[in-house]
Amino acid sequence: MRSLLIAENLPWPALGGNLVRLGQVVEAVASVSDLDLFILHDPRRQDITVPATVHVARSKGAVLPHRCSPFRWRIKWALRRDLPAEVAMASADTGPRAALREWALPPYDVVWFSTARSYHWTGRPHFGPTIVDLDDLEDRKAELRADLLRSAAPGSLRDHLAWYRAKLNAADWHRFQRSVAAQVERVVIASGVDVERCGLPNVTVIPNSFPRPERPAGNPAAGGRQVVLFQGHLGYPPNIDAAEWLVRVILPRIRATEPSTEVRLVGLPGTGVKRLAQTGGVSVVGQVPSMDEELAGATVAVVPIRYGSGTRVKILESFANRVPVVSTTLGAEGLEVEDGVHLLVADDPDDFAAATVRILEDAPLRQRLVEAAEALYLDRYDGHASGAAVRDLLDRVARQSTRS
Repeated sequence: MRSLLIAENLPWPALGGNLVRLGQVVEAVASVSDLDLFILHDPRRQDITVPATVHVARSKGAVLPHRCSPFRWRIKWALRRDLPAEVAMASADTGPRAALREWALPPYDVVWFSTARSYHWTGRPHFGPTIVDLDDLEDRKAELRADLLRSAAPGSLRDHLAWYRAKLNAADWHRFQRSVAAQVERVVIASGVDVERCGLPNVTVIPNSFPRPERPAGNPAAGGRQVVLFQGHLGYPPNIDAAEWLVRVILPRIRATEPSTEVRLVGLPGTGVKRLAQTGGVSVVGQVPSMDEELAGATVAVVPIRYGSGTRVKILESFANRVPVVSTTLGAEGLEVEDGVHLLVADDPDDFAAATVRILEDAPLRQRLVEAAEALYLDRYDGHASGAAVRDLLDRVARQSTRS
């Protein structure tokens, strides 16, 4: 079998849930086919090297499309409304399209795009039966963000405009996802919940997972420092919102009971998150080469996500490393978890703070949660199921190939 995979970003090192997913997909595809790997990457990334353990036939790096000026793409988006804002901002650059067409050697038995954006930015090519990984539903994210903005206290004209743009963008993403699905053989999503929401006829679930660590980093029996960990790409809007809500709203409630509590925000931070370091006891750690040390030092990992879609790999990473978790309902959505058994779930800031304090103060509770969470992870989320699902989908789609 010959396959082509177009990756939006280099998945090594796998720092972040989307890169963990992408890396596992690349490895699964490479394990059953002669893989051509085309990588769209940040222009600041110089080392575009595929690990020796991942066997590819050919590989090629190309710079992600350049974003035009905010004024230009926003005006175009407002007037034409044919693409979501996150796609429209870079659609004018045809460099990735030209680079892929020059390098690829079609026809392929299967072509896999790691995002719907990369499928569009490369010209929606037809090089063979095609799969596009939606991962999660961007229209759902935009809808929930609009609801969050609407439910906030009365704001400025800027806040009202942000709500209106989010509502428009949700509709644009809905149309865009359907147009992509209509042009390809299959689209894939990480969550069965989102499959029911999307209503697409050609959708398949490829669950998120996390590779099994050699040795779990967490130590739920440890005493000493009370450390609350929140990790993720801290330039990603849902994570920015979560970090700000944690530090500004939830943390004061935690410290009313546990005044020595520390918060560590780990991941590549945006400007707004960097400012949170001005709050006492809050460390904006930034991106780290490995999460082992941070997970080893954490008393509890929190997932205060208020809008988003799909499933959170950060929860699976904590489960795999025996670190207890507190999450919102949305943060834990799509995972087969039970509140009070595998983690604690709370949505109100008072309840979220109280659940966090319970874990900080109760070592037997921490031990009980991590035992159940680790067992669930090993049974369903350690990568075997997702790898098998990728290989099965490749086989089914490849049967539609016109290659002799």
